[in-house]
Amino acid sequence: MGETARMQKNNKEGLNEGFRGIWKGLYRDLWIVLLDILAVNAAYFLALLVRFYVNFEFRPTVQHYIPAFLRIAPVYTLLCVIVFALFRLYNGMWRYAGLNDMNRILLASGVTCLLQVAVSLLMGSRMPITYYLIGALLQFLFVTLIRFAYRIVIVERRKINGRRLPAVRVMIVGAGEMGRRVIRHLEEDPAQAWRPVCVVDSHGAGGFSMDGIPVLDGLARVSKAAEEYKVESVLIADPGLSAQERADLRGLCQEKSLELRDFTGYLSNLGGRVPLTALLEVLQGPVTLETGEGRRSFDSSEQAALSLTGQYSVVSVSAEEGGALLIRVTDNGEETSAKNETWVRRHREETGEEISFF
Repeated sequence: MGETARMQKNNKEGLNEGFRGIWKGLYRDLWIVLLDILAVNAAYFLALLVRFYVNFEFRPTVQHYIPAFLRIAPVYTLLCVIVFALFRLYNGMWRYAGLNDMNRILLASGVTCLLQVAVSLLMGSRMPITYYLIGALLQFLFVTLIRFAYRIVIVERRKINGRRLPAVRVMIVGAGEMGRRVIRHLEEDPAQAWRPVCVVDSHGAGGFSMDGIPVLDGLARVSKAAEEYKVESVLIADPGLSAQERADLRGLCQEKSLELRDFTGYLSNLGGRVPLTALLEVLQGPVTLETGEGRRSFDSSEQAALSLTGQYSVVSVSAEEGGALLIRVTDNGEETSAKNETWVRRHREETGEEISFF
């Protein structure tokens, strides 16, 4: 078999596999397909009602739009199902629907809006501009609701059931991106063993809320807030806390018999690396850390964790004489800066221009 024939066979097999995947998605999400059929037709029929239905009847001068709509509907419905399938709006795990799914719905709705205009013109049934605009908006809302309603119901039902179960009242120290991750992680915990009741912004900002949870200003509020909100556990979600701030928090938690956990390592492993804080949480005994600035020895992993002032990833772990562990780490901040400098230098070499953000 020649190379050309082999390529044609592979392309044909890939095309067949693609069609099988689309058909499988339509079959698996048949109930969503049926809801979509109702949604796309209801959207444009409601557009007619909004525009022309007055005093419980269509004005005689615009009644010809009704048969025009009925002629367009079957062809448009079929095209919508095909477009939605091509944009992978079927066979999805909608309990995890997110921003990427929303983007695909938006693009698919834009394409079908153009198809609505094209089909009506080709069939000699031009409709009013308000019909196209209102119908496209309503269709986008309906299609989005169909896919996100399941996630909303699941999340809300989990929250309601969680309120009936005993849960540990949690204070989160850190109001940045890491704090948001911790809140989401706790809320999606099927056991519902945690309940965030307040967030402390270590940078001093406060007076607002994060996912409906009050945000307090400054670490000085931790002691008073722990009593006010009846906190039972404190979770650190701010990788920028200094060693002294971590030591103060640990001392305060010991004084008030509060559990203290550091989530900065647990939820920061996004690049396939092991965060240093996550490793130190499970180690025991003396530890030596090796960074670009040299080596530092500690009597315990707890002391090593309290000394951290940035985000580090583990490069290697080896044993030293005397039983101590030697951990070689890299500074994530310095690595990101080096990557940015490399990008800027490459841009300058390729274009001969300096980077400007203004």
